Parts: sequence; C-alpha cells; structure tokens
Amino acid sequence: MNRGNILLQGDCILSKETTIDNINIRSVVCAIYGNFRENVVIVGEQMRVVKMMLEGGCKVMKVVLIFLQRRGSGTLYSLNMAKELNKRVDLLCIISKDIRNKQEWYDEELNVKEVETFNNYFECLLSTLKFSKFVKLKKQILKFRPDVIYYPMLHVWIPILNLFFKTVPNVYTMHDPILHKGEKNFILQNINLISARQANRVVLLSKVFENVVTNYGIKFNNIDIIPHGEYSYYTQNGIMYNQNFKNTILFFGRINEYKGLDVLLKAFKKIYKKNNNTKLLIVGSGNIEKYEELLIDLDNVEIVNRWIGDDEISNFFDKADFLVAPYIDASQSGVIPTAYAFSMPVVTTNIGGLAEQVEEGRTGFLVESQDIDDLADCCLKLLNNPKLIKQMGQNAYQKSKTEMSWKDSVEKLLSGFNKINR
Repeated sequence: MNRGNILLQGDCILSKETTIDNINIRSVVCAIYGNFRENVVIVGEQMRVVKMMLEGGCKVMKVVLIFLQRRGSGTLYSLNMAKELNKRVDLLCIISKDIRNKQEWYDEELNVKEVETFNNYFECLLSTLKFSKFVKLKKQILKFRPDVIYYPMLHVWIPILNLFFKTVPNVYTMHDPILHKGEKNFILQNINLISARQANRVVLLSKVFENVVTNYGIKFNNIDIIPHGEYSYYTQNGIMYNQNFKNTILFFGRINEYKGLDVLLKAFKKIYKKNNNTKLLIVGSGNIEKYEELLIDLDNVEIVNRWIGDDEISNFFDKADFLVAPYIDASQSGVIPTAYAFSMPVVTTNIGGLAEQVEEGRTGFLVESQDIDDLADCCLKLLNNPKLIKQMGQNAYQKSKTEMSWKDSVEKLLSGFNKINR
C-alpha cells in the first residue's frame, strides 16, 4: 500500500518515501484524481479536500479479491473488476499460479499473491487435502487486515476459505444461480449455494434471478444487481462499427448443449434457402461431433473448433456482421458485451438475463427459445438490411460505453460493501 508525507506548506506534495500514521495517502489522491499517482501537486480547492480528509482521519477500505480459476471469460471479468477496484481501495489479489492472463495482473501493477491450484479432478482432490496452503494463505490475508473479501467467480475452495476467515465479511458474485443444461453438477451447484449462503452480500448480474436466489435463503436486502461489464479489451485500433457488409452470422463461444447450436443450424438451413450468399461462422471449443448430422446438409458453414486465445478474438468478430446466441437456457452472456464492443448487433433468446443485455429492436432482436422460424426471420431482417446492422451496431457500442462500464460496476460493488454491518 502506498503511503506518503503531506506537506501543508502552500502546495501539497505527496510522495511514497515517508508515512503518516493513520493517514492513507491513496485515498486522498483517489478522491481528487480518481486513481493513485505517486507524486502529485495539490492546490486551491483540492487543498481544502485534503485538509478535510486529514481532519476526518480518512481511512481507505482494504479489500482482498480471491479468484482461483485458470481460464475462461472469468479471468478477464475478474481482472477488469480488480483494475477498477485498485483505483478506489487498497487491494490484495489472490490468483492461481496457472491463470492464463497472469502477466496482465502484474502489468496493471496490482498487489498479487499466487496460489497453487489444480488442473484436473485428481489434482483437485490432492491439492484440497494440502491444508498447509490454506493456513499460509490465511496468514497472508489476515496480515493484510482486510475489511472485505470479494469472490468475483465460483471456485470449489470458497466454502473452505470462508472457514478460515469467519471474522471477515465476504461478498460473492453468483454468475449462474441455476446451472446450465448439460452442465448440471450436484457438487458444483451445492458449492455455489453454500458460497452464497456464507456471504454477507451476494452479487447477481441479472435482476431476473432475484427471486431464485431469495428462495435459496438469501435475504433480498443482501443482494446487489451489477450487470456484466463491457469487453472492449478485445477490440483493436479503436473499432467502432463494421465498415463492410460480410453477409456472415457469428456463433462464438464454448460449444455446450445449453448454447442451442442445433437450433441455429436448423434456422440457418431456412436462412440459406432464402439467401444463399449467407455464411455461418462457428467458433469455439467443445464437442462439435454431436451436430454432424445437421452440418452434413449445410453449405457455407465455417467451423473453428478449438480454444480461442484473447489475441485471436478480434479476427473472428471482424469477419461477421452480427452475433447469434440461441441459448436454450442462460443466466447472462459475456459474449454479448464482446459483440457490443465490436459494434455488432445480437440476436438471442428471451430467457434468463439476456433480455436485460439486449434491447429489442435497438441493439438486436430477442426470439423465443428454440423457435427456429423466429430465429431465421430475425437473422434475415438483418441480412437483408445492412444499414440496420450498422445502426444497431452503433447503438450496441454506445450501450457498452454508457451502461456497461467497469467503473459503474465497481461503484455498485463498493456501495454493497458499505452496506455490510449496517
């Protein structure tokens, strides 16, 4: 944590070389500038703010963020939350040694400590039994003396970790109150529920699941709704909207049963009959073999069936005009804000929290789940009207910038932190 000396001699000079007990220099600078700077000059009205904070004995909140997953979109979600939190609080980040974007946590000059996790079920069992690592982690965290522990994503160790930190309030983000079709796992679902019930506050990304979570025994007043943030991270060269019409539909993300790829393939057969210049681009890891019977009769389908690195994502979004997310069930989607960052409209199903992400007729279209004809018709509306694609894409981009900022997400999170013990 950066502390410094405040010299009240005309101008106010802050530096990290010296300290003043009980005065947090980061909080003073953040209040004025919005982020921490090691050496700044404060004058005029800013001086009044500094003096007021000094007289009030200002103390910044200390937060531990624990994210132990190794890959997936949660790595970027958690990093973005950490970056914004670090501007507002004294932050310690606990991450897996094997996290795929580890270097970026260090590049952002975050206060990071690494924990050895696991790569498979067998390693999970062995690693969980090594209680010495939990004891070591407990010492590190308690030495930091946090006000709050924040879990941005589910992990199997959260219930265990909470046993070591019973005196420290914690906040848990529950991304999926109901596990998806094809991913239902009794152990994970119960860990999800236990983690939520242990938390002082629970964060949901969609308002539609409030009643579901209260039925789990979580008090309504202990729930915060914080929509998924934007993913402009993936864009390059300041792209705001697609310049050229490609006549291409994009399906992007891990291929799972609940994603509804079979529905899209059946709809594409109808789309292709009416517009045989249309192309379908399917990108993502997962089992594509189960869809072979549907694919064998289709033309103009390109499949990239593998894990996609962050540095490749822009290449695929730039090849398409709009995203289709024909989910059979869903909580919310991280692919939708990614599409918005590329000024790309989205056609998705009116289920879960997706209707809170896509504005019907403005940033895309909402169709009924598994309605093949409705899905085909909405796709054709866009394919037959490139100007509509461009306009909706611009709306989507603006929505991501004005309504889905990580700054707003963290402000809502901190508001929840401040409600603890009130």
